[in-house]
Amino acid sequence: MTGLPLVVALLLAGSPPAPAEPFQVAVPAGAQRAEIQLRFPPWQFTGTFRLAAAGLEDVGTVRDSGSVMGPQGDVERVLEGEKGTLTLVVRAQLRVGFPYIFGNWRVKSGTGAYAGLAGGGTFTAADGGAKTGSPFEIQSLLGRLGRR
Repeated sequence: MTGLPLVVALLLAGSPPAPAEPFQVAVPAGAQRAEIQLRFPPWQFTGTFRLAAAGLEDVGTVRDSGSVMGPQGDVERVLEGEKGTLTLVVRAQLRVGFPYIFGNWRVKSGTGAYAGLAGGGTFTAADGGAKTGSPFEIQSLLGRLGRR
């Protein structure tokens, strides 16, 4: 099943249970624009990232603890780069219209150059254009990051 048919099937199956608490993002004063680009191979939870935020630029591996559209609600996303490890929490929702998947993210913790970062923002996901692709292959996370 490919991108659009999968999204339609997910919509017909019903949405995942709503998480019990609202998604809170604490953005520190003086936070700067953050842009994180993710690429996942079709139907995989491990991929690559490129980050530009708060004076940092980094690349590396990204791993999700589950599907952003799975029944668990929030998903932990770990970015392991050359400058440290940044752990995020992401929450997605299906939308009618493009992009089909939209969500929020926030910083959970960081090591190395990411230690002490706080903030978050929104993300979108789309397929990579292949017939056998998934709707989660290319993700853009935009937001604001700063030091606590």
